[in-house]
Amino acid sequence: MTDSPHSSVHLETASDLASGPPAGLDPGLSAALVEAADALPEWAESLAPEDRLDGDLALDESEFAALDALLRERFGADLGALRAGLDLDGLAALTVGDLAELVRR
Repeated sequence: MTDSPHSSVHLETASDLASGPPAGLDPGLSAALVEAADALPEWAESLAPEDRLDGDLALDESEFAALDALLRERFGADLGALRAGLDLDGLAALTVGDLAELVRR
């Protein structure tokens, strides 16, 4: 594993997002993560851009599928296509900040 959790992710602004406050996350993205993870709404308050979807949030494949559907519906963003373009290290390094960049496109 590398020192930086963003080193394998191919989104240029992901590292910039990691220094931002959790409050800077799009509320719709936070809500989609809460819904996909079947978590309590308060869970969104703990989300940070540098949180890794797999390692830190422990999203499983069914939650990734639910999140993909929610992001497509609400933002027109294709999480599946993003994940398909990553190797194993990139998948492990995918962060909330990377999702924030994806939904801003």
